Amino acid sequence: MKLSAAFALFPDLRFAVQTALWPTIVTLWRNPFLLFCPRVLSQTFMSHLWVVFGNGVDENGRPVKRELITPYASGVVLDLGAGTIE
Repeated sequence: MKLSAAFALFPDLRFAVQTALWPTIVTLWRNPFLLFCPRVLSQTFMSHLWVVFGNGVDENGRPVKRELITPYASGVVLDLGAGTIE
């Protein structure tokens, strides 16, 4: 692996934190008891993140999904994607 490829993740990670951190802090300000519920706090952060990144990730992954799913599926296919464990 090239060193540039290893560090290519950092700008996206920085943008993700910049995007979701402030709304999460505002949510914490409104409900400080979320500090005692790390799972809910994580879900809050990720919900703010997916509002911004969701459509782009879906669009960029569409060719790969078609290549992997189309030859092996028929009828209606439901793509659930990542979720949360309750």
